[in-house]
Amino acid sequence: MKKLDALKARLAPGVMFRPLVERWAALSEKWSPKPAAKAESKPAPMLSGGELLLPVSVVSGLTLLVMISAMMVIFSAYEYRRLFNQHQVLVSQWDELQVEWGQYLLEQSVWSSHNRVETLAADQLEMVVPDTETIEIVRHEQR
Repeated sequence: MKKLDALKARLAPGVMFRPLVERWAALSEKWSPKPAAKAESKPAPMLSGGELLLPVSVVSGLTLLVMISAMMVIFSAYEYRRLFNQHQVLVSQWDELQVEWGQYLLEQSVWSSHNRVETLAADQLEMVVPDTETIEIVRHEQR
């Protein structure tokens, strides 16, 4: 019975995390800012025109540089799109030329086929294949 009561007390809400909460409170107390002693506050002196010139010119210069940078980003994006479109046009032209080249190669192979050359030689030039008896083999031997 004692063990059961000890276990219930240990598992009661909030008891389990009590050491953690106490540590957190101690740390937050240690690191929290301390209120400063009240001192007489004096108004800050006004800056003259000469003293304001440097910060204003720095801010103006940086603003100008940011604007120039933004314009360069816009120009480079435009140039990229223009060049990409030009590239696409060139790729499509290349594809068309490849098809045309293939057609020319096919046409060349048709015009130079052996059967066609032999037919043209026989019909137009009246050439014939010589008989085997009329064929002479000439050898050129060098000494």
